[in-house]
Amino acid sequence: MKNLVYYLDKPGGTFTPVEEEIGDPAPGEIRVRVLRTSVCQSDVVIYNVGLPRIKEWPAIIMHEVSAEVDAVGEGVTNFAPGDLVGIGCDIPCGDSECIYCGDEGTGDWTYCPNTQATGHEFPGFARKYAILPDWFVRLGPIAKFPKGFSADQACQVEPLACGLEGMTRVNNCIENRIVVLIAAGSQSTYALQCAQAMGARKIILINRGKERLERVLRDFGDERTVGILWDDDVVENTLRECAPFNEPHFVMVNAPAEPGYRLATQLMGYGTVLDGHAGVKGADGKPRIAHEVDLNNDIHYKLQVYQATHGSNWHGIGLARDMLIAGGMTKLDLMTDDSERFHYTQIIEAIQRAADKDSLKVIINWED
Repeated sequence: MKNLVYYLDKPGGTFTPVEEEIGDPAPGEIRVRVLRTSVCQSDVVIYNVGLPRIKEWPAIIMHEVSAEVDAVGEGVTNFAPGDLVGIGCDIPCGDSECIYCGDEGTGDWTYCPNTQATGHEFPGFARKYAILPDWFVRLGPIAKFPKGFSADQACQVEPLACGLEGMTRVNNCIENRIVVLIAAGSQSTYALQCAQAMGARKIILINRGKERLERVLRDFGDERTVGILWDDDVVENTLRECAPFNEPHFVMVNAPAEPGYRLATQLMGYGTVLDGHAGVKGADGKPRIAHEVDLNNDIHYKLQVYQATHGSNWHGIGLARDMLIAGGMTKLDLMTDDSERFHYTQIIEAIQRAADKDSLKVIINWED
């Protein structure tokens, strides 16, 4: 059968549609028909400047995806044609003996030195169909959803999983706690909805741009949510909002820039958990951001925790799937308005819209 694949020739280049033959899945494999891809900020970076992890161009990018299982190979019993699935970005290395990714591994793929990611080392989903190899089917992040579930929501299981990884790594760091989210983009909007569902006492959302901050507060805020403009007084204003506490309990950095990390460290206090969610990276790799921490007086005596969320593993994928199925994200569809929906022939336009300061979650429809 024919498959339509969109290849990006180079960073800042063009997407070229190519018709290719695609066969039937081999034993242990499945073939999926792509329904939706949502645009991650990593896709924006890859399109604009590239990424060291992508070694060869042209490349097939896009890694936030929902799909329908189209055909299954011999021996596949956990998936059937017609199943709706959401697929994670971070995937096993493919070595069945790996202590992280293998058959007896922990499922913590992001810890593996040879980890892969769809749209990076593994071809992404800017294509109509894809065949997933047996190790991917057996061990990978494929979340199955009930019949009739929204493909728009299923394609967001991966970014939602990333946030939940960070919000659940330390027990009891959200419920009845003060949560600070730095930047009001899509990841903070996911985290805001999760914090509400998880029973946070107050959520403080910080952003430089007033327009996006107002949109997120209008569509997703509640009586526990406050917004603060990121200006010269942001530290003072944030700490004031933490009353009756002196500092926040959980801070998530969703700004992929050094100032976001600098701000987060200024908010650390007794028992604060800092989750560095949005890493800083570019065409030349990952810049060094030096910061001195007093291991005794801060980490020990103030019970501070410094952690990072880099992608998601099976733990986060499972949490995200369960939250979506249970209806815990009742406002999720508000993240995508009519200006953020595109046809698969408009990939560049979709990426450009995702780069806009007022955009939240852009979704590309791969159905004709």
